[in-house]
Amino acid sequence: MLVLLVLAVLFPSPFQARQAAAGPARDYQDPEAYIVYSTILPSDWIIRDSHAKHLVILRETRVYQMCLRPEPEFEQTVGPAIKDYTRINASAWLLQDKFDTALSHELVSNEQLKSTLGKGDWELFHAYYPDSKGFLEFSAVGFNEDKTIAVVYMGHSCGLLCGEGGFHVLQKKDGKWVPFEWKGSSCSWVS
Repeated sequence: MLVLLVLAVLFPSPFQARQAAAGPARDYQDPEAYIVYSTILPSDWIIRDSHAKHLVILRETRVYQMCLRPEPEFEQTVGPAIKDYTRINASAWLLQDKFDTALSHELVSNEQLKSTLGKGDWELFHAYYPDSKGFLEFSAVGFNEDKTIAVVYMGHSCGLLCGEGGFHVLQKKDGKWVPFEWKGSSCSWVS
């Protein structure tokens, strides 16, 4: 197991989070983005399968390498949101407490996460956040010009070899965000 961890650190996957451009992170204020986050939250394993009672959400957005490749007939629909995802995620953002969920939740900084997680001490994390089942992370949301298509990354970590993440593509229909049925290639990870 230690060998796998060392290999993952030395040879990171292209799908792993990367450091955003240097500079102070700004508050992420886009109200439509928080509606998108709140829409996809129930689909995450932490809520859907593990039934967390308290959500721990990383305050700083994470930047994941774009891997969505729409087929030609979906390029005009999904392509602009992908382009905006790349633009908006050129720097890190600070999420605000604007999630619409009935579950109790808190935003934690990278520093807070490091202090409770230490050097991979998930027992300490779970003791500090006993009802969380792990922590969630999001990218900033990429939108097409009229904000009817959204592209966002969401992932969670719940232990040394416990977690998953991937991209979500949504469409706004009748005023609500729903999964968008598109064709092309995508990527996700699971541990």
